[in-house]
Amino acid sequence: MGSMLLLFVVAFLPRLIHVLAMRASPFFVNPVIDAATYDDAARSIASGHGHPDLIFWQPPGYSYFLGWIYAAAGPGYLAPRIVQALLGAASAVMTAWIGARLFDRRVGLYAGIGAALYGMLIYFDGELLTPTLTIALQLASILLALLARENPRRGPWLWGGSGLVAGFASIVTATSLVIVAVLAAVARRRAWIVLVGLALAIAPVLWRNLERGGEFIPISWNGGINLFIGNNPRYDETVAIRPDLHWKRFVLEPRREGIRGAGAASSYFVGKVIAYAGSDPLGFARLQLKKLYLLLAGNEIPRNQEIYPARAHSPALRLLLWKVPGLAFPFGLLMPLGLVGMAACWRRAPMLAAIVVAYGAAVLAFFITARYRLPLVPPLLIFAAAGARWFLEEARARERATAIAGVASLFLLGNLAQGPMPKTMNADAEYSLGVKLAIKGDAGQAMRLFESAIRKNPDYAEAWVNLGVLQATHGRTAEAERSLTRGAELEPDNTLALTNLAVLREKAGRRGDALALYERASRIDPADELTRKKLVELRAPLPPPSEPAQPSGREPK
Repeated sequence: MGSMLLLFVVAFLPRLIHVLAMRASPFFVNPVIDAATYDDAARSIASGHGHPDLIFWQPPGYSYFLGWIYAAAGPGYLAPRIVQALLGAASAVMTAWIGARLFDRRVGLYAGIGAALYGMLIYFDGELLTPTLTIALQLASILLALLARENPRRGPWLWGGSGLVAGFASIVTATSLVIVAVLAAVARRRAWIVLVGLALAIAPVLWRNLERGGEFIPISWNGGINLFIGNNPRYDETVAIRPDLHWKRFVLEPRREGIRGAGAASSYFVGKVIAYAGSDPLGFARLQLKKLYLLLAGNEIPRNQEIYPARAHSPALRLLLWKVPGLAFPFGLLMPLGLVGMAACWRRAPMLAAIVVAYGAAVLAFFITARYRLPLVPPLLIFAAAGARWFLEEARARERATAIAGVASLFLLGNLAQGPMPKTMNADAEYSLGVKLAIKGDAGQAMRLFESAIRKNPDYAEAWVNLGVLQATHGRTAEAERSLTRGAELEPDNTLALTNLAVLREKAGRRGDALALYERASRIDPADELTRKKLVELRAPLPPPSEPAQPSGREPK
């Protein structure tokens, strides 16, 4: 017990150091994109207004978790990260417990130390995103399943608890459902108890979707679109799609096709994936191989914002997350050791090996990012530690040679051509931060961020448009005209660009140009009331010029 407490402290300290250091980042109090979505929903929950979605777009578990923290500790951004640091430290301890139960105490301890000091686990413990809670719940469900196998008399309760906790993990990250399937298979005759636990966890979410949205959706309806993002002939383009008008048009595609309802929209995208796989099976297979390579590669692929620039603020990450030519640390080292260890030791831990394979396949089915593959790390740490013990104490000479060849091959696969570490934030994150700061009234910094995003991506229409809007409000009319014009050229159906250009043209006395721009905007969005009012105003005939006053013939008094 003393060693587990010490491990908890060893895990918590670098997380605390990281969280406190990250307060220097502007993103600490300005969450963007997915983090902003979770944060907004959590604040709505904490204020008593509930989750804003009628039918949950994303699994809602993390938003409720975050909302409960805000309700208990106040609206600050430090408290949830401290809670996550504690959860991350607890996950390191659970990793050690699982390793010790499946193998021995040394394997568990080494795996726990690996989890305590694993750079990406530390990084995400400081982000308002799902991995920390997901991993803690997944590990707890595995631990309960192991206890159920060790304690037949208490087995039913433990199997039910395992299914319940894995169900909670599923309403945080839906791919956790594959862990439930593995647990049910291992439970055999008691599989139904695991499934009852799952049902109890999911039932409130399903009922809420049914009661508020009128649709039978067990968790959320973003599964279909995420499946399509990761399985289409333009994978690189769809994975990189920004949270802008392109994304909105993308999400609304089913509605334009006459499809109504969240479930039907999700099914629409699933149908597109099936059609792609059927029409181009070789292309589909090549894409799966590409994703498998990305899953195994050492590089940490961002989803919303670059990961490596956080090293500039965090001394913990400078030590524990880095790339040099020939090594992307730590996953580039863990992957070969963990997979070879699993190949050597899976018979001692078939359930854990099945979870690695099933969860890896679930991630592969969608698209690859560092955030989505992170739950594979604790099981791989256990297998890496078990494999090292096997190699040093049990393996015969031929087995050692095979293991060395396997590690070397996988090491080369995971570490060659991984590219340099990005030192600055990506354009999307800078743009999203700029929007946040503009709303808060910091127009100067917002404009600088929009300009930086444009330098990184000169075709970033939304950044051009928002830059132009701010320039116009600060009297920089000529610059605003150029920025808005460029935004409208890049995105001809951007009504914000068109209407703001129309305002500038009207102020310059160019009523005809302004009218034409408002008409374009109205054709794109006929429901916009402000545009309709401006059209009525500009189409009205100008009043005749007033006549000069006639002399009265009287002397002025």
